[in-house]
Amino acid sequence: MLTVKVEKLGVCVCTVMALLAASGSNRASATEQNWVQLAVHNFGEPINTMWDEGELSFADDGTMVYCSARKDLAVAPGDPKDLYIATFDQDTGSWSTPVNMGMPVNAAPATDVDPLRLGDDREPWITGDGSTIYFKSDRLATTSPRNANDLFVTHLVDGTWTTPELIPSPISTDAGNEHCPAILQDGQTLCFASRREGGYGGSDIWCSRQDSSGRWQEPVNQGSNINTAAEEFHFSQDADGVVYFTSNRPGGFGGQDIWGATQLGENTWSPAVNLGPRVNTDSADMCPALLPDAETFSWFSNRSDNNFGSFDIFWTNKTTLSTSP
Repeated sequence: MLTVKVEKLGVCVCTVMALLAASGSNRASATEQNWVQLAVHNFGEPINTMWDEGELSFADDGTMVYCSARKDLAVAPGDPKDLYIATFDQDTGSWSTPVNMGMPVNAAPATDVDPLRLGDDREPWITGDGSTIYFKSDRLATTSPRNANDLFVTHLVDGTWTTPELIPSPISTDAGNEHCPAILQDGQTLCFASRREGGYGGSDIWCSRQDSSGRWQEPVNQGSNINTAAEEFHFSQDADGVVYFTSNRPGGFGGQDIWGATQLGENTWSPAVNLGPRVNTDSADMCPALLPDAETFSWFSNRSDNNFGSFDIFWTNKTTLSTSP
């Protein structure tokens, strides 16, 4: 069964600390939770805007990478989504104004080459040291064979992000429409969603490790405790081995919900548990991420309460997550 570790709150992310201080306490036990620990909060400006904001992840220093459909900073007209980066200032306790990562990380539309190449770059996953970002892109999409998107990786070298490289087969395929890459806590296992053959239906979550030569091994389906005939995608694992992911399987609150499962071994998980009504709504609640303090849980949603636009990024304390079905 999923268990969520509950300890005294010791938050290192200053945005959250400021809210705790405003409530009259910056430390509270699980039995004396204040409004900050119990509530769901909009990330606010400058991260959320009138446009859609979505999938996000954090480096250990608080650097935030996410995607947005904002039109004022897009790399090219008609670009549906780009990757943005914002650094965290420990002195001011806030994230910097987000910066479009620009080309070549973000690709401009190339529908003259193939109509599927819309310039859609999203679902970034940044490593803890902040030096590598995995993401999904349609920059090599093809109509025949039909391949809507693949997985790519870029590295920070001498202060500049390198031209993204395709993560080749057996990770990216023509048939799988791979998306939502993420690295588990072991720092070696790449997990992603794919519609490739051998799954349970819809998008399933698969994982792979590199061999001694650096080649990714044949991905392993994560099994029936994770995958169903519905849609499953976007793993995010905490330090206790609990993995959080998105699914529209039966038993949720409507739309997409976020679920959790505990790792029991390599490619083995406990039965998934819905995270409950504070996080999940009858709207689309998706793509969880953990902040560096390990106690703050974030995701994006088009929930109607406290929303800047259609999809915004939200956060809550992990103590609000349900621990039973």
